[in-house]
Amino acid sequence: MKIKRIAILVLLLVTLTAGSTMFLSTAEQDSTIVSNPELDGVTLTIVTRHDVTITDEFTNRFLATPEAIAADIDVLDFRYATTDDGWKKYLEDPAKSVDIAWGGGPALFNTMENWGLLYHIDPVADAALFTIINDSVPMELAGAGMKKYAGEDLVWAANAISSFGFTVNHDFLDLYGLPIPTTWEELATPTYYISDSVKAISMGDPPLTTSNTRIYQIILQAFGWDEGWKIITRMGANAGIYPGSGDTRGAVVSGEVGIAMTIDFYGTIANRENPACEYIIPEGQSIVNGDPIAMGIHVDDYDEAAIFLEYVTSPAGQTAWMTEGLDRLPVNDSAFYTPEGSTYTELWALYNETLANKGIDFDEELSTNNLDTTIYYFHNTITQKHNLLRRTWGTLVTQYRDLTINATQFLDLSNQLGVPGMTQNQSLDWNTQYQTDAIFAADKDAEWREYAADQYCDILEVLGDPCSSGPDPTETETETETDPSPFGFIPALMASLIIATVTLIYKRKKR
Repeated sequence: MKIKRIAILVLLLVTLTAGSTMFLSTAEQDSTIVSNPELDGVTLTIVTRHDVTITDEFTNRFLATPEAIAADIDVLDFRYATTDDGWKKYLEDPAKSVDIAWGGGPALFNTMENWGLLYHIDPVADAALFTIINDSVPMELAGAGMKKYAGEDLVWAANAISSFGFTVNHDFLDLYGLPIPTTWEELATPTYYISDSVKAISMGDPPLTTSNTRIYQIILQAFGWDEGWKIITRMGANAGIYPGSGDTRGAVVSGEVGIAMTIDFYGTIANRENPACEYIIPEGQSIVNGDPIAMGIHVDDYDEAAIFLEYVTSPAGQTAWMTEGLDRLPVNDSAFYTPEGSTYTELWALYNETLANKGIDFDEELSTNNLDTTIYYFHNTITQKHNLLRRTWGTLVTQYRDLTINATQFLDLSNQLGVPGMTQNQSLDWNTQYQTDAIFAADKDAEWREYAADQYCDILEVLGDPCSSGPDPTETETETETDPSPFGFIPALMASLIIATVTLIYKRKKR
């Protein structure tokens, strides 16, 4: 009897453990709460790249409006996706009933439009909504388009604006005797190479940050494809590469680096967190970006989605962008004339500075066409080969500083660093294949890593520091391992309990 009781107890533990594992696994895969449509009001489903501070603020404000209450809208269900493919999976599936796409930049929305995943607001069939949005959002600001049309239909409209630049930490710059930069190309000079262990700049890895990717596209268009990649590569050699824009900003706030690639509102937040930080717009080398909102092609709750779109483009909705902690600039300056908006004097000054700063002539269609190539060429040649890039640039700068090589030699070799492994026309063709052919993309990734390793090793060879004496240049240097599941021990525990039970029964029988 004792043997049976022990066996039953152990098997019960195994069953409970297995059940817990299945429950946790299911909960991890799908955290959406299933609601009863007969008991609940309307749920709007929104795919977004905005972080939770933004979505929480707008949720609280919008659901309290008379319009939302009257329409019985009681839930904003945000689906977070960072990649184009992630958005595609949400927007193309009618069963997911995505009503609204919100935040992520014009290139992302233009890609979704190219894939036929955005609803077209017709000036006749959708007259009321079309008029409200069209009248509230200007056609352009500082030379940048704030709306996208397909014929006469409105596809997307900007909901907030931003500029792109960098945030400096004056304490860090003073500590290392570095000048305050005002242009992108300054950041690609030996001035901002400190040492092997100390990095002056933080830059975001493009697959994980749309704002930093837009900065790289600005540089490529401002200086041209070939020269732009040389500048970006040398910037990367002076920098640490971070997984996202939040981490990039955090590094300058903490003083880990002295200069961070940031969008304007991250600079404002950085200054609040550390007064030594200041946001700088590279004069004549930035753009104003409109951050879009649109309806999804499979909008399920059209009338309620229209109410949300009307709210976020209204003065009240626009004012929400300026809330402390968000610190975003509205697309419509009427927000500054509301009682709440008039208190944001610093943002009003930044708004006017942003519009007054003459930026580059930015080709939005071109940026959309070479988006994937820009993202993955950077990721493979700079992020994945960052140790080797840093070593190459560090050796080159050190030999120049100690007069081992002269200025002409230095300029020749630094000009060689970052020469792109493709022309701009090639990049446009490759970009299409990246979106459609996974095998092509994998092969191209490997090719670009090998190209970068060869390029950096050639320079080291000239400098008398061959790659064979250091890390393997073909090694993927910045990949991170996936964290094991906190419940990974459970299968082993189950096996151990079963073995223990069988062993115990066997010993009892022998007695």
